[in-house]
Amino acid sequence: METDRKRRVHLWYAAVFLIVNIIGIFIIYKKEKSYISKSLNSHTELSMEKAEDVMDNYTHSFELFSYMLTREIKNHPDPDYIWDYLKTVDSKMLEIEGDTYDGLYMYYKGRYLYSWDTPYSQYESTGYVATERPWYKAAEAGNGEIVFTPPYMSYANHYILSTISQLQPDNETVFAYDIKMGDIQNLVTTLKTYDQEQMMIFDNNGTIVGSTNENYLGGVLYNTLDETAAALKDAQDAYENAGDITDTEKDKLKEQMDSLDAFYSFQQEFGQEFTALSGSPEKVMKMKLGSKSYYGYLLNGEDYHFLVLVPVLSMLKDTVQVWLIPLLIMELLLIYLFGRVIKSQKNKELHQAYVELGQTQKRLEIALSAAQKAAAIDDLTGLMNFASFQRGVSSILNSMGSDESGILIMIDGDHFKAVNDNYGHSIGDEVIKLSAQMIVGRIRTIDLASRLHGDEFAIFVSKTNDYTVADRIMQDINHTMAEEAAKRNLPAITLSSGAVIARRGDNYAALAKEADEALYEAKQSHDGGFASSRSA
Repeated sequence: METDRKRRVHLWYAAVFLIVNIIGIFIIYKKEKSYISKSLNSHTELSMEKAEDVMDNYTHSFELFSYMLTREIKNHPDPDYIWDYLKTVDSKMLEIEGDTYDGLYMYYKGRYLYSWDTPYSQYESTGYVATERPWYKAAEAGNGEIVFTPPYMSYANHYILSTISQLQPDNETVFAYDIKMGDIQNLVTTLKTYDQEQMMIFDNNGTIVGSTNENYLGGVLYNTLDETAAALKDAQDAYENAGDITDTEKDKLKEQMDSLDAFYSFQQEFGQEFTALSGSPEKVMKMKLGSKSYYGYLLNGEDYHFLVLVPVLSMLKDTVQVWLIPLLIMELLLIYLFGRVIKSQKNKELHQAYVELGQTQKRLEIALSAAQKAAAIDDLTGLMNFASFQRGVSSILNSMGSDESGILIMIDGDHFKAVNDNYGHSIGDEVIKLSAQMIVGRIRTIDLASRLHGDEFAIFVSKTNDYTVADRIMQDINHTMAEEAAKRNLPAITLSSGAVIARRGDNYAALAKEADEALYEAKQSHDGGFASSRSA
């Protein structure tokens, strides 16, 4: 009889434990799902803003060229003079624009004029008609607006190529400027936030212009699998039947074939999932790619769209504080409550239960501490990562008094790409770590510092609304970094910065955007400049 009673009691305990766990896990799952959606939305919106900045830079570059050319035509309208001028300005534009620049050309007084040295007879022999080219037709359709032609992959040089063009007031002359969209690809590599994350930026035709996997550049997401297979077959035939061509041309054909092969394999796994994402933009979807599970998120822009694929395990690591802490608290409470029930039944069993509870709690605290640290720290520098910094600043903003304020500083390295190009990524990592050390050395314990992406950092200075404090901090950082770099025999870089005053109730994303705008102004000199946004 006593045995049956104990069995019923134990079954009742087990049922209650199971029901509470099911309810708790369901609530935690809903909370985690909401957090993932907000995180991916914030991630892609920030990516879109930065990509729009890059496209604005391309447009400003064209405006500079257009201004120079308009001035020359006004002073020297003869087409032969303008053609010679295009060839002389070619090197100037290369110095100004660097890797972005890829050639100038125009249609003027019924003639096709260009900056490179190709004899015009080569164009005549191929039946080239400037007014029938996409860049001319796009300019006509733009009716005076600056327009971009659809980008495509240049396998000869391994970059995405596009053209900016504009119809002039005479409704006949068109200025055109070829650009390499390498800055978009560089941006994608710095925006990567999650471990093994895949990000793609593509245009309205589905052409991929930026990807964490360079083999996908130029691939068309809107193509069917059969269309991609046909393109791959054509590329394979062209390579196999190339005949007597130069090594450079053969390498170009092989790169095109290899890229299409990689994209075709990706499309076989991802085709149906992309169709589903396209039908539900701005909605997190769980999907399988090969043997791995991913969270997929699509954000549509006006001209360019952003696709993010994050492995489920990577996201779980990032959201550990969202699901692990509540789960641990729930389990600890259940253990404690059942321990209290058991105490009323048997004092001896109670003692053993408390011993076991203490041991379990200690192990859980150790596991929790390790999990929290892993989720909040940037591996390279030891600073807060983007996600933990955003949470930390948001928490400070919500807990501020009405008369309190702080300053958010967005920081970007000047000429860091040149360090990687000239010294290698290992030296680049040392420069990043040195920058982080100098930042930590110049802030207080009540302030926050983070490495956001690549050579981008952020600082939140608490309890001040004085921009001179922020400026002085950045001056100290740049000064001590120059001295320390010389001691360590490292290439020196400067850190440009933009600052904005933050007050109670402010939104982190809005503050970051405003500070980024100030940073864009400070970056113009590329020498550790400082600019502020909102007045005190």
